[in-house]
Amino acid sequence: MANERPYIICLMQTSVDGKILSEKWGDKPAIKKLAGKFEEIHENIGIGAWIVGRTTMEKDFTDFAKPVFKKGHHEINREDFVAKQSADSFAIAIDGGAKLGWKEPTMQGDHVITILTEAVPDAYLAHLQDIGVSYIFAGAEEVNLNTALKKLRSLFGIETLMLEGGAHINGSFLNEGLIDELHQLILPIADGTIETSTLFEIDPKVKKEGATLLKLERVKQIEDDVLWLTYKFK
Repeated sequence: MANERPYIICLMQTSVDGKILSEKWGDKPAIKKLAGKFEEIHENIGIGAWIVGRTTMEKDFTDFAKPVFKKGHHEINREDFVAKQSADSFAIAIDGGAKLGWKEPTMQGDHVITILTEAVPDAYLAHLQDIGVSYIFAGAEEVNLNTALKKLRSLFGIETLMLEGGAHINGSFLNEGLIDELHQLILPIADGTIETSTLFEIDPKVKKEGATLLKLERVKQIEDDVLWLTYKFK
């Protein structure tokens, strides 16, 4: 049930053709200024817990750092590790394969929680415990989002969570009916490429039938010709 998990708000910015922020947009000052709208609105909404997929985390935050494995022999039970339960804010990564490299327990001042599967190496868990990164298990070999979200609420008291990409993680949440609200910033940019990811992408092998209906709650034009659309999910 919804009240067993956090309320999920998806915040993303796209081009007018639905493509999510890409380095292919170039580095003109006007483009960089538009790209900064995301953080501006993130702060405006003011939710202290945000979640992204592994690809987004390593590209935008951990700078592709390699995973660290503690030397020596370790046998660690597959029990959730809560390093800091009462943090004011949380940076959460979905990383079932333990591919992210963590060097400290915070990301931009937010306490790090990583969502893993039970198949990850003991030496990886030992390193996370050493540096104080919290982790939870959400499946044997594949991450179960429902399990992960229930644990985020029960173990850390997270009642509202900001989902911020990438396309496949957004698609996974959408496919499972786990998004309550969408805030889409439409930038005055036309991407035009075929390969750039869109807002939601779902593997055809797991895609559930039909499209998802939304209800438009608000349309707001903000500075620099940006549209801020707010939808509720039916």
